[in-house]
Amino acid sequence: MPQRSARLQYLLLAVVAALALLHAYGAAIRDFNVFVHGQSIVRAPFESGLRLATTTNLREEALAAGLQPFDTILTINGQPYTSRSMLLGQIRPASPGDPMTITYRHGSDPAIKSTTIRLAAAQARKLSPLQISLNVVFALLPFFCLLIGLWVVFARPRNLNAWLILGILGYFNAIIINPTLIVGPYLLPIALIWNIVAQAAMPICLMFFGVYFPDRSKTDIKFPWVKWVVAISLILLCSTDFIANFGDMWSFASISWLAPYLYRINVAENVLSAIAISWFFFNLGPKIGQATGDARRRLRILYFGTSIGLTPFFLILLYSLYKRGDFGQDLPEWVDITVFLILLLFPLSLAYVVVVQRAMDLRIIIRQGTRYAFARESLTVIRVGLAIWMAFSLNDFFRHPDHQRNDIIRILLIIAVFFAFRFLLSNRLQKIIDQRFFREAYSTEQLLSELSDEARKFTEVAPLLETITRRLGSTLHIDRIAVFLRSGDTYHLQLATGMPMNGAAQIFSLPAASTTITTLSRAKAPANVYRDDPSSWLIDATDAERNALNDLSTELLVPLPGRTRLAGVIALGPKSSEEPYSKTDRQLLQTIASQTGLALENAELFENLTTEVTQRERISREIEIAREVQERLFPQTYPQLPGVDLAGFCRPAQAVGGDYYDFFLLPSNSTTDARLALALGDISGKGISASLVMASLRASLRSIAGLQQGDLGTLISRVNDIVYQSSTASRYATFFYAEYDPINHLLTYVNAGHNPPYVLRGAETIALEATGTVVGLLADAEYSQATLQLHPGDVLLAFTDGISEAMNHSDEEWGEDNMLATARQLLSRPDCTTTADQLLTCIFDAADKFTDGAPQHDDMTLLICAIGRTPAQSRGDAINKN
Repeated sequence: MPQRSARLQYLLLAVVAALALLHAYGAAIRDFNVFVHGQSIVRAPFESGLRLATTTNLREEALAAGLQPFDTILTINGQPYTSRSMLLGQIRPASPGDPMTITYRHGSDPAIKSTTIRLAAAQARKLSPLQISLNVVFALLPFFCLLIGLWVVFARPRNLNAWLILGILGYFNAIIINPTLIVGPYLLPIALIWNIVAQAAMPICLMFFGVYFPDRSKTDIKFPWVKWVVAISLILLCSTDFIANFGDMWSFASISWLAPYLYRINVAENVLSAIAISWFFFNLGPKIGQATGDARRRLRILYFGTSIGLTPFFLILLYSLYKRGDFGQDLPEWVDITVFLILLLFPLSLAYVVVVQRAMDLRIIIRQGTRYAFARESLTVIRVGLAIWMAFSLNDFFRHPDHQRNDIIRILLIIAVFFAFRFLLSNRLQKIIDQRFFREAYSTEQLLSELSDEARKFTEVAPLLETITRRLGSTLHIDRIAVFLRSGDTYHLQLATGMPMNGAAQIFSLPAASTTITTLSRAKAPANVYRDDPSSWLIDATDAERNALNDLSTELLVPLPGRTRLAGVIALGPKSSEEPYSKTDRQLLQTIASQTGLALENAELFENLTTEVTQRERISREIEIAREVQERLFPQTYPQLPGVDLAGFCRPAQAVGGDYYDFFLLPSNSTTDARLALALGDISGKGISASLVMASLRASLRSIAGLQQGDLGTLISRVNDIVYQSSTASRYATFFYAEYDPINHLLTYVNAGHNPPYVLRGAETIALEATGTVVGLLADAEYSQATLQLHPGDVLLAFTDGISEAMNHSDEEWGEDNMLATARQLLSRPDCTTTADQLLTCIFDAADKFTDGAPQHDDMTLLICAIGRTPAQSRGDAINKN
């Protein structure tokens, strides 16, 4: 999902940055002027106190003139002392050594005194290198802290903690830079505003940061009112600071009503600030023992970085307040520099825990620093030492021209040792040090590369996942690993290590449309699960997603890409060492994920193929059983009637078909007058469905024919009704049914839309045309019967269109004419030995010869009923033909 716009936050950041940088710019201009022109610029001999016109922070020149702390200044050079700007206006045009005449009162003494102060230079003498370093530190450190705060907000504009850090780090600019010394009609008001806001914001922001980072503290949940009482009180007192500072700068009279309360207000602000800072530590400390994983690492870094960085600073601050002097005044320069360098830990730790996606534990930071020292610097020292040894040896060698053989061998050996170590041993020693002290980092890449190759060999999902999780866990020392695999539109939990799986597959699932899956599908790279960053993709996830990832202690999500969409997701918990996942880890995990995703696709394809093959084998077995059952439905034995020769065969286009043929004897009182029933049908379609209709037709016909004697039209109407009711509208059958009376030689038949069967009688061909519509298509269809007198030698040839419409490779049909010609050719033989079976075989062979191996498109069924012939008839047929 697209991240929400941070336009408003960036606009606010621009305003804050403008105020802060203008304040820093004014201070930089002042410091530059003092550094370059310090010996020609005059400094203020005293500062105004909380009692407005009273003196504080007296300089040496003021003390030499007889001024004492808390004296009330009345006039300066004859002009009334009405504001701090008046004092600054008097000293700016002056030069060092110029006199400044002032009148004043000492304490409660009403007597007015006068004295003259010889103004001193802002920088009386040339600074030592240590003093220059101290001034540079004083100038750069506040600016550095301010830039860190602005950068944190720029990197995390929607993160409340980032704004709190800016409020904390802006304090150093305000406390070190005196805004009243900044020159400029526009810079001075801006500097005053920023100075007041920054000093008031620091304790409030620090307190809120301790309460809410990384999660709200339990202490604050119990006592939420504490922070609001402190914060609101400091904000209200801050409003008086605006009045007091602007009045002090431009008009003492405008704030004379507030002057008696300024000291109490200052004390109250200091007490409330101390409470706010104490509340920060009071809320932050218990979180370290309660938090786990990344949150615990961040808190430890923050706690120790804050404690170590701020403790010396606050000690000097308390000392300066006690001495009533400037910050760090009267202390050795090296102490100030050391304190300010230690103070850098505070802003760096604040920025690190908010900006860095996955914090490193202090032990890991120390360990990596040690690794760098051992693995890099120690080898560098050895190389430098060998180079120095070789240089001194060469120098000594060339300074003494008289060389012995041993001297030449010695210098050659020294050169050989240097180059052997530099180009052969150095890299090997590096690997040995890595393996000895940092075995995990040394072997991870090799092990994960092996795992990447191994993942491609699996064809089953379960062994693949078990191997992947086991190797990842042992290599990266991860206790909790979960794997989600796609099943339809949902990714279900398939495997989890380090947690019970009882019912977990149903609890932990990620829909394909979820923020997690969408983000991973779009990024196609591992994604951090960073819960404290409002700009993270996780902020748009549902509560169910976040709860699932929290329960699995997920710190990194690795997508398993498929060919067209995501095949799955690996959720990795924290490392046992609490070390974050490095860039190398992410790259190697992505490589493994690509191979695993491909292996999962192959396993899924293999499983689908196996399932399909199994299903096809099952269907084949079922079809084979159906074929055997259908074959049993065809006549297994032929009825025996004198003078009647029968043959029939059905060859389905598929394993089972929809053609039907049958002949059976109808029940009668005696065997001498039994009638022969002949049936042939062609069901629409092919395959299983057609065969089921065929079975229904056969059962209906046999049951009705055995009970209904008489009109065949009525019989077929009954059959039509049954087939119509038991089949769909798209299923019907062309059907031919006949009954032969062997005594009267009468063939009574009904042709329900079937291809006309033929009666071959010598050279004559009689077609038995349709007497009704197809069976099963229309309800209440009516049929009529027809009668044909058969003679000895007649042959009834009933067939389905699969015989007549058999096609060769050129899609040419064999045709009924060729079928009839084949039958006549065989029947015209003079030996009169042609049987119904021979005629059936001959027709099928002729059809197969015509098709020449072309695919059979339809079921081929043929039924033959030959009436007994005499040899004389056969010879007569041959003579007629000739």
